[in-house]
Amino acid sequence: MRNRLIILSGILLFIIVIVLLRCHSDMSRNEWAKRYGFEKGEVYNIKIRAYGFPYIETIIKNEKVSMMFDTANMTGIQVSAELAKQLKLEKIGELKHYDSAGNIRGSYNVFDSEEIFILGKKIKGEIIYEGVSNDLEGILPPSLLLEKRFTIDYNNKFIGVSKNNFPDIKKEGFPLISNSRYPGMPVVEGIVNGEKVLIQLDTGMSRTCIDENLVRKLNLPANNSGYEINSIKLGSYEFSVTNAKETSYQGISDGYPEPIMLGIGSDIISKIVFTVDYINERVIFSD
Repeated sequence: MRNRLIILSGILLFIIVIVLLRCHSDMSRNEWAKRYGFEKGEVYNIKIRAYGFPYIETIIKNEKVSMMFDTANMTGIQVSAELAKQLKLEKIGELKHYDSAGNIRGSYNVFDSEEIFILGKKIKGEIIYEGVSNDLEGILPPSLLLEKRFTIDYNNKFIGVSKNNFPDIKKEGFPLISNSRYPGMPVVEGIVNGEKVLIQLDTGMSRTCIDENLVRKLNLPANNSGYEINSIKLGSYEFSVTNAKETSYQGISDGYPEPIMLGIGSDIISKIVFTVDYINERVIFSD
């Protein structure tokens, strides 16, 4: 009898936890807007698709395009070579493609601007660039939102864009470390295994990456899938990863007070509600 009661209690506790989680994650559009300070018409759907990235529906030349929202995209609006051909975009030049280490990885085409409908508004005069991967139809940069704030929630699959201040709810903010060379890229200060470093927040990266110099400095243990990081702290938020990818951030560290040493990807960003407030120069984590 006692064992049966223990089992029933366990089942009841499990049901309560599931209900509470659903109450948090399954919010209606109106509930979500009210909680995070958005007006009617300022909240848009996102889809979580390939590699766990967030995608936003965009219209280019009357064609619907599902475009990945990449907070580390410093190039501009990008489309795949296949989509550029399909849309008959007019080529006007070429640019070299660099990776985060500053190495040249090739070149890509540059196309003339087209009218683009995104997040409730029409954008004109934005040059379009060829993306480096045909796995992604298109990629959007954060520079389109520089005079606003955006809040992105992977669980509820919403993104909000507004000029209003973030509401007074449970949250934690960090100074946005700006760099005119990379407008819109969110970089903050955090602590990795006790070491204070600059951290890039990159929705267009499937997993967290760590600079090769920090790997050596911290003598991080490796496994078959990457490097193990015990503690990544941003204020009271703390994360750990077992598969951090080694890379170099040398190519995008110029202009910052210290080199970028870590890039947090969608593997971690998806666990919180993530806001970049360009007006008040803050990055905000909230539940």
